Amino acid sequence: MGNPPARRRRRGSRRNVSATVAPRPASSTQKISRRWPGRIVLLTGVGLLAIMIGTGTLLYSYAGEMPGLDHLSAQSLPQTTRIYARDGTTLLEERYQQQRTVVQLDQITWDLRHATISIEDKDFYNHGAVNPIRMLAAGFYDLMHQSAAQGGSTITQQLVKNYLLGPNASSRSFDRKARELVLAVEVERQYTKDQILEMYLNTIFYGNQSFGVEAASQTYFGTSASRLDLAESSFLAGLPQRPTYLNPFLTEGFIHARARQRDVLDAMVRDSYISAAVADKAYAVDLRPILAAAQKSAAGHRTSLAPHFVDYVWAELEQRYDPSYLLRGGLKIVTTIDPKTQALAQQAVHDGVTRFAGTYRVNNGAMLVMNPHTGEVLAMVGSADYSNADTGGQVNYTVSPRQPGSSFKPYTYITALMNGWTPASPLDDSNGAHAFPGYPVHDWDSKELGTITLRQSLQQSRNISSVHLFKDVGIQKVLTTAKSLGISTPLDPSLPTTLGASELRMIDHLSAYSAFANGGHRVRPMDVLEVRDAAGTLLESNPPQVDAGDRVLPASATYQLTDILKGAVHPSLGFPVAAKSGTTTDFKDAWYIGYTSDLAVASWMGRTVTQPTPHNESMSGRYGGLWGETGPSSSWHQFMKAYYAGKKPAEWVRPPELVPTTLCKLTGQPAPPDVSPDLAIQDLVVPDPAAPPPAACGSPTPATGLPGPAPSAGTGLPGVLPSVSPIVP
Repeated sequence: MGNPPARRRRRGSRRNVSATVAPRPASSTQKISRRWPGRIVLLTGVGLLAIMIGTGTLLYSYAGEMPGLDHLSAQSLPQTTRIYARDGTTLLEERYQQQRTVVQLDQITWDLRHATISIEDKDFYNHGAVNPIRMLAAGFYDLMHQSAAQGGSTITQQLVKNYLLGPNASSRSFDRKARELVLAVEVERQYTKDQILEMYLNTIFYGNQSFGVEAASQTYFGTSASRLDLAESSFLAGLPQRPTYLNPFLTEGFIHARARQRDVLDAMVRDSYISAAVADKAYAVDLRPILAAAQKSAAGHRTSLAPHFVDYVWAELEQRYDPSYLLRGGLKIVTTIDPKTQALAQQAVHDGVTRFAGTYRVNNGAMLVMNPHTGEVLAMVGSADYSNADTGGQVNYTVSPRQPGSSFKPYTYITALMNGWTPASPLDDSNGAHAFPGYPVHDWDSKELGTITLRQSLQQSRNISSVHLFKDVGIQKVLTTAKSLGISTPLDPSLPTTLGASELRMIDHLSAYSAFANGGHRVRPMDVLEVRDAAGTLLESNPPQVDAGDRVLPASATYQLTDILKGAVHPSLGFPVAAKSGTTTDFKDAWYIGYTSDLAVASWMGRTVTQPTPHNESMSGRYGGLWGETGPSSSWHQFMKAYYAGKKPAEWVRPPELVPTTLCKLTGQPAPPDVSPDLAIQDLVVPDPAAPPPAACGSPTPATGLPGPAPSAGTGLPGVLPSVSPIVP
C-alpha cells in the first residue's frame, strides 16, 4: 500500500523541480552571436584608444626632434654634392649641382599633374596625410616580413621623405616611418593639397641632375613644364620611381622608361583622365629624336676628368643612399680615381682610336686600370668620347658585357695548372675539323702543330689545343674557376666558351686577371674611399686592404700562368709584364688585357653606331679585320710606357716550391740526366718526391709546322677568334 504514494511523490517532486529550474542554456553559436556586437564595440573602442595613445606618443616622442615646417617651400634649395679624386681634385662638381627652376602649379600642364597623381597617389585629393588602405596593406606586409620595405607612401609622405628627413632618408626603419607619418600629418594640417602638390613637383628627382618638373622638362624635352604634351608628360611622370634605372639617355634605360610610360598611361585611363584610344595615341609618339637632341645638348655642357667613372660611382652609391639625398645632401665623396693615370688612359684610348679609324673603321675604345692588390679603380675610360651621341658615347664599355675572344683562355689554362698539368704538359694540336662533332676548329694559319706544350699553346693562342684542353680539364671546372675569380655574367657550358663566346664585363675580367697579378687572391673592384655629409660626419670609410680577398688560386699555378703570359707580350716593354689578347670572329670586339706586379690594365676597341638602333659593327677594312694584338694592344702599350716612364715594376717572386726542371718534350715528365738536348726542355714544375726515377724520353711526333712568334687566329667555332695577330707599328 505504501509504494504507490512513494512513486507519486517522486513524480511530483520531479515536476516541482522542473518548474523552478531555468530554461535549457542556448547553444554556443547563439552565445557568440549575442556577444559579438558588444565585442566589436569594445575592440573598436580599444583600437581607437590605442591609435589615440599611439599617435599622441609619436607626437610627444618626436615633436621636439622634428624639423620645423615654416621654411617648407619650393623656394628652399639644398646643398651641392661633390665628387673628388683620391688627391682632392674635383671630378665634376657641376654635374651634381642640382638643376632646378621653381614654377607655380598653374604653370604645370594638367597632363603632367594628372599623370603624376595617377601613378603615384591616385586618391591624393581624397585622403589625408596617409592612405589608410595602402598603409594597412604595406603594414601587413612589413609585419609578415619583419621589415619596413613595402611602399605605401602618399605624395605628402614622399615630399616629407625627400625634402625633410635628410641623411636618414635612405633608412627603412620603423623609426623613420614614424617620423615620416608625424611630419606628413603636420604638412597636411598647415598646407593645402595644391600647395603640397606644387612643392612635390618642384622637389622630386627626375634623374640627370634634374630636380622638379621644370628642370626635367628642359633636360629631356627642351621645353617648359607648361608646354608638355600627353606623351611627354606621361613619360616624365614615370621617371621618379627609379631615375637611374629609367634613364632615357641610355639604351636600356629608355626601354625601361617606355614600359613605365605605358603603366602611367594605363593608370590615367583607369582614373578616367583620358580614354584608352588617347592613351594609345600618346604611347605611339616616338620621343627618341627629341630625347637624342636634348642628350646631345646636355652632354656638350658637361666636362669631367672621368665622366664614365662618375656615372659608375653614382650608380653604386644609389644602392646605398636615396638618390635625391645624394644630390641634395651636400656630400663629399672621395673616390679611388687617380687623375694622372686617368689622363694617360684617356690619351691612349684617343690616340688608338684615331690611329685605326681609317684603316679599320674603329670609332670607339675603352680602358680600365686597377690596383691588382686592393681592387682600387685608378682610371676608367668607358668610351672614346662621352659627348658623342652618334657613337653612344655615354655607354660605359668597362661595365657593358662584350665577347672577350681568346682573352678568356687563361681561365682554362690556370684550371689545368691547378689540376695536374704543367707548362710542359703535351697538348694535342691536331684533328680540329673532326675532333669536336659539330664544332670544327681551325687556327689562323690553317695548320695543325701536332703535339705542343701547354706553354706554347697559350703563348701562341692556338685554338685546337685550347679546345682539347678545355674538354679534358672539364668545362664545369673552368667555369667554376672563372666565377670564383669574379666573372659575374652567365657562361655557356659549351666548347666555344674557352675561345671567348660568352660575354664578360671588362671590370670583372680585369678583376679576375688581378688575381693572376697578386699571386692568387680574389679582387673586388673598389671605387669609393669615403663619404662625408655636409657637416663633415663620416658616413662610410673604405680603406684599401692589400691582398685581403680570399685565396682562390695556388701561388705556384698562378706564377706558372704569369710566366707563360710574359712570353705572349710583343713587343717587349723592357720590364716584367704579362698579357693576353682577344678578338671575336666577326671583328666586333678586340681586347688586350694584362698586368704587372702592381698594375692591371684592360684595353678594348670597337665600332659602335646608334642608327637605326644601337649596335656594334665589324672592324674590317682593306687590311682585313682588327685584331686585339694590333689595335687595343697599341693603346695598352702606349699607356704602359707612359705610366712606367722613369720607373719599373718589380718582378714577381717565384714560390720556392717551383723548381726549374729538365723534362721530356714528349711526355712533360722529368727527364734522365743523360737526355739528349733535342728530346728535352726546361720548365717550372713542383717536383714530386714520390715519383719514380725518370725514364727515357723517346722521340717526339714531328709537328706539321713549327711556328715562331707569329700571329694566331681563326676558329671554326661560332662567335670568336683567338687573339694573336701581326703587330702593326
